[in-house]
Amino acid sequence: MKQISFPIPSYDEWKQEVEKSLKGKPFDRLYATTYEQIQLKPIYTRADVEGLPIEQYPGFPSYVRGTEVEGYIKKAWEVSQQCEASTPERWNELMKHQLERGQTEIHVVLPKLKFVIQTIEQIKTMFSNISLENYSLRIDTGACAFPFLPLFVAYIEESGQPLSRMRGTIGMDPLHSLTITGKLPMSLSTLYDVMADVTKWAKTHMPHVKTILVHADPYHNGGGHAIQQLAFTFASAVEYINECLERGLTIDDVANRIDFSFPVGSHFFIEIAKLRAARLIWSNIVQAFGGSEQAQKLSIHARTSYFTKTVYDPYVNMLRATTEAFAAIVGGANSLHVSPFNEPFATEDEFAERIARNTQLILLEEAHIGKVIDPAGGSYYVETLTAQIAEESWKLFQQIEAQGGMTKALQCGFVQKEIENVAKQREQHVKERKEKIVGTNVYANIAEPSAPKHTYTSYGSNHMYIDIKTMEEALSLVKRRAIAQHVIHEKESSAVIVSPIRQWRLSEPFEQLRKASERHAETSGQRPTVHLVNLGSIPKHKARADFITGFFEAGGFTVVKNDGYMTIEEAVNGILEANGTHYIICGTDDDYVDAVPHIVRQVKTKKSDVRIYVAGKLPSHIEATFIEAGVNGFIHIGSNCYDTIFAFMKDMGVNVDGEN
Repeated sequence: MKQISFPIPSYDEWKQEVEKSLKGKPFDRLYATTYEQIQLKPIYTRADVEGLPIEQYPGFPSYVRGTEVEGYIKKAWEVSQQCEASTPERWNELMKHQLERGQTEIHVVLPKLKFVIQTIEQIKTMFSNISLENYSLRIDTGACAFPFLPLFVAYIEESGQPLSRMRGTIGMDPLHSLTITGKLPMSLSTLYDVMADVTKWAKTHMPHVKTILVHADPYHNGGGHAIQQLAFTFASAVEYINECLERGLTIDDVANRIDFSFPVGSHFFIEIAKLRAARLIWSNIVQAFGGSEQAQKLSIHARTSYFTKTVYDPYVNMLRATTEAFAAIVGGANSLHVSPFNEPFATEDEFAERIARNTQLILLEEAHIGKVIDPAGGSYYVETLTAQIAEESWKLFQQIEAQGGMTKALQCGFVQKEIENVAKQREQHVKERKEKIVGTNVYANIAEPSAPKHTYTSYGSNHMYIDIKTMEEALSLVKRRAIAQHVIHEKESSAVIVSPIRQWRLSEPFEQLRKASERHAETSGQRPTVHLVNLGSIPKHKARADFITGFFEAGGFTVVKNDGYMTIEEAVNGILEANGTHYIICGTDDDYVDAVPHIVRQVKTKKSDVRIYVAGKLPSHIEATFIEAGVNGFIHIGSNCYDTIFAFMKDMGVNVDGEN
């Protein structure tokens, strides 16, 4: 057997076999176009990567295959679960709990805490009995590093822990706050003064800590595709570089202290290619500024997507997060946060947090995906996608630069318009169920309990300005036990204002319908209801009856079924005896021709206020005949599910626009 080899089939031979299996259906249907306008082919071959500069080894410029020669083999990615709490005491308790159970990075997003850090005492409480030098840090300070960083540094010094041993990121990202909220707590110039000063200070005192964060979250959660996420994120980073260079730093000073955060969505291979392309783009950018090879190494924090998670059937979110986490690691993330399955509607749930944390640990310890260096490397498909995404991202990035940079592109609305154009496409596809969300717009379970209310948590709400612009001045105040208000005072400032990017989740349109249905049940005693008028035996009507059931259950409707009417008279009597207003006839095309006009005419002469629809797409002349007989419409696979259900609800007097 060892001497036996198999001939390699040619592309033409493969295509012939595929065309046989298609049984006359067009071969072109195997192609798909992504939101990035990249055409995905059914098969990729060596010919697709000819001419591409594919790197043979990771750890060398342009770092497409990773920034470390041995990948994760010597050092795994950081398990970086975000920790939120309502008090410093509770945060300390939760953080220690997570560190004891496999987490390797201390991760907190300050604007999402339910308390405001104002004193060293609060910091002492938060980090009590946690040896900071033993863990990587990931502290997102929001738009500005003050007042947290001076308080934190003073605490570290007072606790006797060496600043030089700290590692990780304590970073600010003003453009992130600007894109989400549309405003900033102070002028960008002041924020850039702080950014540059903190970066200079950290170079000397905390050389292993990054001080600048760049998030792709606003563009991802706004509905933007991978190319937009990369282009707008790197445009933000370049603005930060330029502003810091103007304030006396070198390219290596800045680039080595920038950390990027990328959400990872549901398109497995696109997301892998996105992270690989990100390393290539960053290497080119830093090289263009004259940066060293070390400065060209991109640091990526990844988090599973908020955008793809659902309120209904939330346990499916575990599967979504697992696939996204897998893609993040295959793509080469340096640290990873896996969002709990209840992220869209709840916080602090031990079971949800444990499952999220253990998802990473299973990938690391049991799936052993860290044992293979860049498993996607050399894949004709992934390498082609990587090159395509990198090329198109660079083009869009250059458009931003031509407009004068990211802030100006936001001020003129270019970024918002680009994101919203794609968001509208995605929303439409969800409404039409071309993009399927299991448990929400397909396979909905209306028997599950009502979903909790949720409001998206945005970043930053206070209007502030800073009297102290340098780290040394701030430290001096803090060591004299100044509280946050002594460093930052509330005041309206002449800050830049832009239109914020709408933050949403894919499942929200159908969640709106489901919640409306639940409210209607609370006020009227029953959910909105449609009745099926099934014609003939079960095999004749089942396919369309099942389709209509799933169609309306996606909106939280009760669907009243029957085993099938064998005669027109039975069907008419069934409708007249039922206590309903909306009926859908389900059967075969052949049965429809004679039955539908007679059923509709007889029913409407006695019950004129009912609405009768037909399941299926029929020839236009037959539809015209049915409409003339009184049919109100047709529901089929090409129907816009959301719009249809919305119209039914309005017709039934359901309050669709009420509080969610």
